Amino acid sequence: MRSTRRSTAALGTATALLLLVAGCGGGSEEPTSDVAAPTLADSEELDQLVAEAQQENCLTLYGVPDEAALQTLTDAFTAEYDIPVSVVRLVSADLTQRFSTEAQAGAPAADVILLTNSPFYSQAYDNGWLTPMDQADIPAFPGDFPEGFTADDGRTPIVQLVPTSMVYNPDLVSEAPDSWEAYADPAFSGELLFAEPTSSPANVAFWQLMRETYGDQFLQAVAANQPSWYNSAVPATQAVAAGEGSLGFPGVTPIVNNLKSAGAPVELAQLSPTTGPEIAVGVTADSPCSAAGRLFANYVLSEEGNTYLNELTGDISPFSSDAEDFVRPEQVPADQAEEIRQLLGAP
Repeated sequence: MRSTRRSTAALGTATALLLLVAGCGGGSEEPTSDVAAPTLADSEELDQLVAEAQQENCLTLYGVPDEAALQTLTDAFTAEYDIPVSVVRLVSADLTQRFSTEAQAGAPAADVILLTNSPFYSQAYDNGWLTPMDQADIPAFPGDFPEGFTADDGRTPIVQLVPTSMVYNPDLVSEAPDSWEAYADPAFSGELLFAEPTSSPANVAFWQLMRETYGDQFLQAVAANQPSWYNSAVPATQAVAAGEGSLGFPGVTPIVNNLKSAGAPVELAQLSPTTGPEIAVGVTADSPCSAAGRLFANYVLSEEGNTYLNELTGDISPFSSDAEDFVRPEQVPADQAEEIRQLLGAP
């Protein structure tokens, strides 16, 4: 239950922290987990790929996961295979645009990508920019890769499940909520700080899941609590950290970790059922270091490497039993998205 105690001094401190974090770049300074990097078992096929990649002695990765986690992951890859890695980390839309521009010019720079699963992958196959993973001669794929975690008819493997979480301010909430139904609890009237439901495909997919799970009356009860609406997760989470409300949506791990590292009072509640963005891996066709790109893809498609990646980022591996609680997102038709927006009373 929400505590009503909120001092002016505490609010001022939180606001100062908010301004500090707002000026920082994405990604936490340290990886989220202190875990051991894997060593993959040898095979004749893998040994041949390693030899080809080491002869190239280069690799460029375009990725959207947390910057510190990507650096730790690629450092482990370099330690395993003695291949240097250059990392370009941007949000998915920017990386997609950059990759597309370079590919259209016939000068791809990335050898391998870790981008949010979207229609981009299918378009890239059609344009000959990416090699479908089921045709890329990857030792770990399909192999023991979990069934059901691919897209584009098996061409695109999903390597990370990024679950939507609830964000809350522990100075204002006595204990972490244990259900999404807290959003509809009248005790939190005026205390909800949300990203607009149609501001991203992942957000509207989440509210579609809530509608299917709890019914229209749940969304109407959330609306009755008069949420404050923001254009994305970043300002909504910052506002929770500043004490402007108790509960927020969506909870995004890197955003929360950045605020926490600055001392802000903000936490995540991992609730079920959940859905969220999916990160897929792709290998560039005819890239400068194509063997190294395939070797890196093999690394994150193996159970050991994939588990390591997701332990670093705090996301769900398709190999994990937690994947059973993750509802894979589907595109929500425009008419249903509009119904959800109206039920929630969003602008």
